Amino acid sequence: MPVRFHPKNPIDALETIIVKEDGSPLRGEIDIYRQLWTDLNKSTLEWDIWHDLKLPEHSDNFNYYKKTSSQIDFLILCKYGLLVLEVKGGSISTKDNTFFYGKNFETPIKQNPFKQAEGYKYTLKDNILNNLKGCFFCEATAFPHVDYPFDSKLIDKKLLWTSFIAKDYNGSMEKFLLNVFEYSKNKHKKHFRIYEDITPKEFVSIKKILSPIIGDRNQINTINTLEWLGIQNIEILEGLYKNSRIMIEGPPGCGKTTIAKAFIDKQQNKNGIYLCWNNLLMHYTKSLLRERQLSSNIEVTTYFRFFQKHNPSIDYKKLSSMSEDEFYDMVKDTIQKLEKNDNLKPYDFIVIDEAQDLLDRGLDLFINKFSGFNGQGLLNGNSLVLFDIDQSYSSSGRNVSEIADLLTEYYSHFKINEVKRSSQNPDIRKLSSEILEHSEILEDKKFEEWFQNIEIKRHKNLEDVKSHIVKSVLTPIRETNSSLKGQDCIILVESTFLRGDYKGKEDLRELLIIKDVEELTETNVGDTANKLRYSSILKFKGLEKKNVYLVISKPSELNKYELFVGITRAILNVEINIVD
Repeated sequence: MPVRFHPKNPIDALETIIVKEDGSPLRGEIDIYRQLWTDLNKSTLEWDIWHDLKLPEHSDNFNYYKKTSSQIDFLILCKYGLLVLEVKGGSISTKDNTFFYGKNFETPIKQNPFKQAEGYKYTLKDNILNNLKGCFFCEATAFPHVDYPFDSKLIDKKLLWTSFIAKDYNGSMEKFLLNVFEYSKNKHKKHFRIYEDITPKEFVSIKKILSPIIGDRNQINTINTLEWLGIQNIEILEGLYKNSRIMIEGPPGCGKTTIAKAFIDKQQNKNGIYLCWNNLLMHYTKSLLRERQLSSNIEVTTYFRFFQKHNPSIDYKKLSSMSEDEFYDMVKDTIQKLEKNDNLKPYDFIVIDEAQDLLDRGLDLFINKFSGFNGQGLLNGNSLVLFDIDQSYSSSGRNVSEIADLLTEYYSHFKINEVKRSSQNPDIRKLSSEILEHSEILEDKKFEEWFQNIEIKRHKNLEDVKSHIVKSVLTPIRETNSSLKGQDCIILVESTFLRGDYKGKEDLRELLIIKDVEELTETNVGDTANKLRYSSILKFKGLEKKNVYLVISKPSELNKYELFVGITRAILNVEINIVD
């Protein structure tokens, strides 16, 4: 396709996507968007267009109102350079060096649109793309609904598109844009400044800066992994600029939850909701947001709790036993009841963490109705969805890939391919990529040779596991000068061993009633006391620790998913304790 839009919006749904704060369509931008799409798809050139591109700063050049950020209606890239296009819809008039909406000077426009476009051009040139010295920058303005002659000393008519002027270009927006490039370059020639076409390398660089793909930016393996998670991904999020609906797909440990926190940081004075699947992650997130003083404007809950609250006739036991289809119908029914009683209040923003657990449980219905305007949150809402398809596996054979693909039609979709949580122990990444397909790898005689940084311990029973934990983990933690701290460790136990039915003997929970050992709960999940804590593997999903001690039964098809989740919780070290 000759033209690519960022973000790519359904061309027949722009009226619900490109809207004012009250939800009404921004007709001027919509009409220009469609004309660019129509005309440039016929072009022989390659075009990239960013719509509603928000930049995190504003150049001092032509920044009369001292704005700290800037928002470009259309940024247009082709081999001739970059063009900033400022759009003003409706009738436009000028008087006393001021622009007005309306033919009869009804409403003043705060800023000269031509100067506004010029200021954005300098922001890009001076602050954002300042390393591209040979790139040509120019600007133009469009008044798409002005169907009458527009003469003013305030403007350069060669840089103006109106429906009246369009006939000079045979109605072609492409001809107008190419003329702007040629005209603007010729002005520079008078001052002996010659600009060549953008090289393929520069073209790629510009696109990477304006629409970055989240990937491996950690070039130094010895960097503190937690620093990378806390800093680099936030920078990446800033690089996404103006994407109202973002889906980020990536494996455990790539920093998705950190991106969620950064996204929430950006939603100042807005009413939002954070949803996840499990309780521990919910309470941990609550504690983090309280520390950052962000908890006042956001509801933090689980998907189950949310629907229990709004449909109290359904208890937790019934919810947890529902099939995916039954859950979907329940979501639909709850929404209908809320709408009937006029109790459905959309959120200004939504964050869905670990969304792979929710995708086939009516998540599309939830997003559509609880965000955006007119019950069309998939088209015009403000939401962040974080997921990992690999973690959607279960013994029932659920597959949510198809639903995820459907959602990406409405979102800017970014994929993180590298695990950064465990960058200091590459064996963790390597094993996690193998375990779902080859759980028997733990039994292979060459395991120690293949994975030299992962220990496997074998035990006859749970009593042996207890003894090992006390001797090898708890005792060093208790030592005053030990570098091993309780808050850096977690014992993750296969659910089989926490049910009290393992071979008719005590479960591990009873055996771990020891001083300085306690189960991880919603009340202590954010506590940094020097205690050794344990949890089931699945309850710990979405969380992480530097050192993870897994307690599992013999690897098989039945527990390979828990194995995968457990291994990927580790930042630095993982020890696998197998009970025969």
